[in-house]
Amino acid sequence: MRKAFQTSLNLSPWLSFSRSLCASRSTPACLSSQPNPEPDSVPTLSSLFDQKEVSEETIVKHLLSNQHDPKAALKYFNSVKVSDGFVGIDPTCVMLHILIQSGSKKKASNLLNPSFFSDPGTRPDILVDRVIDASRRLGLNGRIFTYLLRSYVYSGKVKEASEAFSYMSLKGLVVGLHTRNQLLLYLVRSNLFAIAQNLYNGMKSKGLSFNIFTFNVMVKGCLDSKRLDEVDMYLKDMADACLKPNKRMYGPLIRYACMKRDLPQALRIADEMKEANLVPTQFIYNTLIGACVKEGEIEKALNLKDEMMSHGIPLNVIGATSLMKGFCLKGELKSALDLFSTILESGDAPNKVTFSVLIEGCFKLGNSEKAHELYLKMKEMGIAPSVFNLNTVMRCFLKVDKFNEAKSLFEEAVQVGIPNVISFDILLHWLCQKGKIEEANNLWAKMLSCNLKPSVVSYNTLIYGLCKRENINSAMALYSEMCQKGLIPSVITYSTLMNYYAKKNEFHKARNLFEEMQLLGIPCNEFIYNTLINGLSISGCMSEVNEMLSEAMKDGFVPSCMTYNSIINGFVKAGNMACAVSTYREMCKRGIAPDIVTYSSFIDGYCKSSCCDLALKFLNEVNRRGLKIDVCTYNTLVVGFCREGNMEAATELHHNLKQLGLPASAIVYNSLISGYKDLEEMEPALKLFDEMSAQGIPCDTALYTTLIDGSFKSGDENRALELYNQMIENGILPDVITFTVLAHGLCRNGQRERESAKKVLGEMERFGVKPSAHIYNMLINSYFREGKFQEAFFLHDDMLEKGIIPDEYTYDILVGTKPPVADERDKQRENQDYGLAA
Repeated sequence: MRKAFQTSLNLSPWLSFSRSLCASRSTPACLSSQPNPEPDSVPTLSSLFDQKEVSEETIVKHLLSNQHDPKAALKYFNSVKVSDGFVGIDPTCVMLHILIQSGSKKKASNLLNPSFFSDPGTRPDILVDRVIDASRRLGLNGRIFTYLLRSYVYSGKVKEASEAFSYMSLKGLVVGLHTRNQLLLYLVRSNLFAIAQNLYNGMKSKGLSFNIFTFNVMVKGCLDSKRLDEVDMYLKDMADACLKPNKRMYGPLIRYACMKRDLPQALRIADEMKEANLVPTQFIYNTLIGACVKEGEIEKALNLKDEMMSHGIPLNVIGATSLMKGFCLKGELKSALDLFSTILESGDAPNKVTFSVLIEGCFKLGNSEKAHELYLKMKEMGIAPSVFNLNTVMRCFLKVDKFNEAKSLFEEAVQVGIPNVISFDILLHWLCQKGKIEEANNLWAKMLSCNLKPSVVSYNTLIYGLCKRENINSAMALYSEMCQKGLIPSVITYSTLMNYYAKKNEFHKARNLFEEMQLLGIPCNEFIYNTLINGLSISGCMSEVNEMLSEAMKDGFVPSCMTYNSIINGFVKAGNMACAVSTYREMCKRGIAPDIVTYSSFIDGYCKSSCCDLALKFLNEVNRRGLKIDVCTYNTLVVGFCREGNMEAATELHHNLKQLGLPASAIVYNSLISGYKDLEEMEPALKLFDEMSAQGIPCDTALYTTLIDGSFKSGDENRALELYNQMIENGILPDVITFTVLAHGLCRNGQRERESAKKVLGEMERFGVKPSAHIYNMLINSYFREGKFQEAFFLHDDMLEKGIIPDEYTYDILVGTKPPVADERDKQRENQDYGLAA
């Protein structure tokens, strides 16, 4: 018996036993190795065929009688199989033993085919028991268990193979290390790693040995199933077994380090491999190159590429794609495209991943033409572009506002069914951003016609576009539709609608949406709370702001600088500077640093409150904190000081603006010129006008009107008329205020210019400007002062003919109750009527 068992081990390195096979439940003794006795009566072959049905026992007896003649046994077995179909488990196990003992490996392997395992009787535990029973009759041969496990695996029943292995272990059968490793390998390949782990742990608990191949399989299984935290356990077992990595094991170890994002460790393992005079494989080099790119170490990746090629290992498309990605991440699109050309020239065809990397790189680096070119090249090479490729190229075009190109590409892709909902969303977003709602609605209809269901993102995008166009009714209808279709609105849906209502001072509607959002259990984010607080502030409901803030903070909201800016701005707009300052102090106390928006609010508020000196203190604080001030803030200060008549401070700020390299706006120049005009200092005003013209800052109607008014008031009528003519020559059209200033200035210069003043009415008609009652009043009053009542009443009639309704002031003049000489009160009224400072 022992001699026969050793012989079987030598014949098959796949299988070995660590101990003798024990008997079945009915036979406690060990399997006998005694020769089988001759059966009492062995039926002849012809008599067997004469029977309609042959029993399994009869077949077994005949096979046992021919155990030393494998060919005759197999011939009989096949003949019975042809006539009766399925022969039975016991005869098959006996036949298997006979073939294995005779060394007929191929015939033995063919015996256990997939059709055999389809029988319910071939359940792993049953089949193992039958094989053991057959071993009692024919003598022990351990190789049969190897063939049994291998047949399960080759029949696609890897799980059943593991069950058979486990049952063998319960019976005290131990197969060889090679067989165990192969079973673990096939389990891993079949995505049954959890079962492989259970088998491994069972082997370990029984004290069975492992080799480096075992750990290679288990580590790869961990990596493939993303169980990185379990790798170290197998590496510890490997170290405990005093095993060192071989060339095949280094690959998983390096891959493990790379998956952990531990590039230094991966490179150390690679160096260790080289020190052992082992050349890394192409797979290992590609893994390392990819890891270097992921960590932004493009130079190390290039060095590894050079090292690999120095060993005669070519750069394949996988390694090249990683390098292309690295170049794109560094902004070196040209280098990536050059490498792409090299790969094409080498004959190594790029794959879909290669094109995706390059197209994405073109998108990020703003090269829409190249992205489209790659997309077309992809199709030319027979690689079907994915929806991801389509969407990326569309984004490329839309990034530079090439909507027609994006739409053309999209329409072409629709014909072959590539676009998904995201594709539609990309176009929809661009259209809504540009306010093209009609086209957006058409696109929406097309999406529905393609049997695509709009997502929450789709609804959010169109709702945003409708709110931007102030079509809130349609936006709310869309919101209702999405709810009816079972889509749960997101925080973006609510924030878009609430933001619209907040800006329109309809805070109660924003609050209703907020309450609805809470009922649905949608968590609020910082933007929602800031929107609500800003809405209250815009609406002037400052008494409710603190209540809302407290409520938000209970929900975990942490106020930001934006939050406090909204509250401060609300108090400033309400003219409550004391509360604004109090909020500012609270903000600083909480450790929230104010930004330029904070200070701009205070500067604006104090300037409008005629407290420019306090506004200036905040400007100094801005400079002290090193914040970058914008032109608008300076404009506010300049305008404020000009209103206060502090032209020295205003001029100094204007000078600072130029020193900082900030462009002065027309508003600043208008304010400065108006300020000097009010002080009747026209020389500096005209100097600023020349400076403004030299800088190419366009002069508007308001500025020319201010200069004309100032020139009249300083007694320089000629310059006033020159400015008016210059204004017309420059294509700047006068408005009713300009003509009011002209009429007022000419009327004040006495009888000589009264007729010129009257011509202002003709000028107004020429430019299509309707005269005001005030202009007629000035002309009527001028004639009345000179005693020319007929001309005055003629103007009154003309006034009525043109549909201009005389006011109370007109009739005061005509009935003689109005003094012929305008007093100071009348001067103020005149200035107010045409929008000029007194």
